[in-house]
Amino acid sequence: MRLPISAISALCLGTVRASQWSASPHYAVSAQRPLLETKATSDGQPLNISRFTRKRQDNSTCLTYGESQWTGTINVSKGHDLFYWFFESRNDPDNDPIIVWMNGGPGASSAYGLFDELGPCRLIPGEDRTEPNPWSWNNNASIVFLDQPAGAGLSHLADGMPLAEREEDTAEDFQQFLNIFFGDIFPSKKHLPIHVAAESYGGHYGPVYLHHILESRRYRSKTAFWGRFASLILVDAVIDFTGPFFGMYELFCDNEREEKKNILNSTACESIARHLPELQRLGDSCRVANRESAECNAVWDYGLRYIHAPYKEEIMAGRRHSQNIHMKCNPKSSWLDCEDESKGNLTSYLNQDWVQKALDKDPSFKFDAMGRRFFATFSQGALFKPTTRELIDVLEEHAAADSLMDINLLVINGNSDPLVTSPGTKMTYDSLRWSEQADYNVKKWKPLPSGLAATGEWKATSSGRLAMVTIDGAGHMAPGDVREGTYRILQRWLAGGWRM
Repeated sequence: MRLPISAISALCLGTVRASQWSASPHYAVSAQRPLLETKATSDGQPLNISRFTRKRQDNSTCLTYGESQWTGTINVSKGHDLFYWFFESRNDPDNDPIIVWMNGGPGASSAYGLFDELGPCRLIPGEDRTEPNPWSWNNNASIVFLDQPAGAGLSHLADGMPLAEREEDTAEDFQQFLNIFFGDIFPSKKHLPIHVAAESYGGHYGPVYLHHILESRRYRSKTAFWGRFASLILVDAVIDFTGPFFGMYELFCDNEREEKKNILNSTACESIARHLPELQRLGDSCRVANRESAECNAVWDYGLRYIHAPYKEEIMAGRRHSQNIHMKCNPKSSWLDCEDESKGNLTSYLNQDWVQKALDKDPSFKFDAMGRRFFATFSQGALFKPTTRELIDVLEEHAAADSLMDINLLVINGNSDPLVTSPGTKMTYDSLRWSEQADYNVKKWKPLPSGLAATGEWKATSSGRLAMVTIDGAGHMAPGDVREGTYRILQRWLAGGWRM
């Protein structure tokens, strides 16, 4: 997603047959007949669902190589209708795994991931049309792009219904979405491995949602989703705000990897260094005490004021970009929303009448890609609390005597990301207190193998349960900045790679 810094006001703002897939696939583009399906159930159904829709899309809104695609909504709870855009795998849709993709925000549309990063098509800059993306993640996996919470992106929140304030408010909606998507809409897919992928503030969504599903299974909830999860993939994702801020010193002031020179001057760097101990103290207090304590909010406030502020000045001066240290912010755009001229205008494209009609949106509907109103409501809830406890619980469940979930974790981070910094992300996972922490920490960082169309570093546990890959030149939207490289990194993961 194109994370505005209101996101730093939202700083958040399966089985692969690689040998059967060519390095740069090309298919004949074909049109498909639109099909609309609607199902209604009574109010007494166990899942309390009134309806869902499924419409087969042709290639007009998202030009692909001809793979099947559907859009629709699922009424997951009263007044909450989540929008999905589903693309089948270009390889073997009956057997390839499923990726469920969520952008962050909170409140950002996953259309960012679809059109600007890893989806089957991409918006052409300066034009209101799309072209196929040869490095889409659906080359060897089917992908669901999900807009959530209700009211975000193309999803709908009924008039008078309150916006969500925390991930816990929306976790059950996510679980209900999976139940209906795999149980009623695409039941032929329910046996396939599922990889949950989330970007930016998705570092809160992913761990909390999976933890909620795990708890539902433990307590044998009637709404527990029993699909076959394989992994969690976190892309430029924050699970603890202390790390990204702490890593800004290394990125801005001791950057031997990316620019071989300091991004900020010595005065700014000395100021950041002086404030790091207090940042660390606030972070420790947040993690040890109630995670919704004032200390957690203070990490954010303190980090913006004393750590990120010098870089913000560089953005406002047009010398740097809010999403990638190698880019410059267009002086005609707000520093909060530095436009990326290498990508199309998502809001303009999806607000066209013909696109809205194809997606069955009401004529009065206005698409909002970022959904900043969610930042205000989540700030009243638990926006800044770490999700490390939920993540650890999910990672450790495989070792339980009666294990209910067996999930591996892939972390991808752009080395040019000035928001969720790679140095800070490394620090966060080095400090993660779980059973394989020692094994992970003693492993040495290695250069990425050749043949991945990307440079960077990686390390992983011996079991492969946790792997981290950092990518040179990639900013806060790594799959959009290094398309082929992130695609190949993903394929290695789906094939069982990335273990030391």
